[in-house]
Amino acid sequence: MNRKEKARTWLTEDVYPLWLTKGIDPQSGAFHECLNDQGQPQSAPRRAMVQCRQMYAFNEAGKLEILKSDQVKQILRKASDNFLGAYSDPTGGFIHAVNEEGQPTNKQMDLYTQAFALFGLAQAYEVLNDPKIKARALELIDYLQTHRRAPAGGFTETLKGETLYQSNPHMHLFEGLIAWTKIDHNPMWKDLADKILDLCQSKFIDNEAGVVCEHFDSNWSPKRDNGLFHWEPGHQCEWAWLMLEMGTSKDIPQKIYSACEKQGVKNGKTLDEIWSNGTPKTKSSRFWPQSERIKAAVALGDDRAADQAFDALFKFFKGGLWEDQILENGEFKKQPVKASSLYHIVNALSEYINKR
Repeated sequence: MNRKEKARTWLTEDVYPLWLTKGIDPQSGAFHECLNDQGQPQSAPRRAMVQCRQMYAFNEAGKLEILKSDQVKQILRKASDNFLGAYSDPTGGFIHAVNEEGQPTNKQMDLYTQAFALFGLAQAYEVLNDPKIKARALELIDYLQTHRRAPAGGFTETLKGETLYQSNPHMHLFEGLIAWTKIDHNPMWKDLADKILDLCQSKFIDNEAGVVCEHFDSNWSPKRDNGLFHWEPGHQCEWAWLMLEMGTSKDIPQKIYSACEKQGVKNGKTLDEIWSNGTPKTKSSRFWPQSERIKAAVALGDDRAADQAFDALFKFFKGGLWEDQILENGEFKKQPVKASSLYHIVNALSEYINKR
C-alpha cells in the first residue's frame, strides 16, 4: 500500500467512522472537545475554534468522497446552527467557549477565535449556501474593523484582559479570508487578505533571520528575550502554504519554508520552537508541524520532505485517534485526544492525496 492509499484508508476506515459516532453530540449537533484514549467523549468546555475546525474536517470528508454530500449537509446544518446560537456576541464577534448545555464558560473574544469563526462560517456557507451565514460573517468583519484595529495595522489580540500583538491569529484570519474568496465574489475578502499578506511580508517576517516571528510590540517589532525572539517551524510552513494558496510568487514562501527545513527539522521530525539564532528553544515535536510541513512541501514540490513529514505524522496515530506531542525523551505526552487536531491532519492528508 503506497502512502496515498494508506492515508485514504486510514481516514475512511478508522477516523471518520469513529468521529462520526463519538465526536458529535447527538442532541445539539455540536462537536465534542476531546475523546479519551478509548475513543469516548470527555466532558470539557467546547471552544468555538473546535466547532469551526470540525466543520472544515467534515466538509473536506465530503470533498474526498469519504462521506456523502447529504451526510455533510446534515452535520454542518446542525453544527452551524448551534455555533451561531451558542457563541454569537451582540458586538458581532464570537465568544471563546461554552459548556455542554451551550452556556458561556469563557466570554473572551480573542482574535484567534474570530479567525476560526470566519473560517468555519466559510465551510458552512460553501455546503449550505445559506445567506444568513454569509451575513453573519460580514458582521464579524465589521466587528473586527470597528473594535479590533491595531494602531500600526492588523488587529489586536486580547487574552485575559491584556492587549497583545501576534502573527498567528492573523495567519488564521488570512486562512478564513482565503476560504471566502473561493466561494463568494465580494472583493472585500481579497482586499482584507491582501492587507494581512502585506503586513506579514513587511512586518511579521524578520529580514535577518528570514522567518515569521510570533510576538510583537504595538509597532510590530519582535519581542525579544536576551536579544532573541523565537519562531515556530510549523508556522513557517503554514504561512508558506497559505501564501501559495493566495497565488503569490514562490519567493517568500520558499524562503520561510527553507528556514524550517534548515533549522526546524531534526531526525525527520519538525520541532516546535526555535530561537532566532537557529538553536532549538524546545526539542519536543507536536503532530501539527508535521502536518504543515506536508502541505508546504507538496505545494513547493519538495517530494522528499513531503514523504518524510508524512511518515513522521503517521507515528502519532493509533486507530482513529492520535497523540499530540513527542517529548524530548521520545515519549508521548499523556493527554486527551483533541478534536481540534483533525483539522490539521485532514488538511495535510487531503493535500498529499490530491497533489503529491
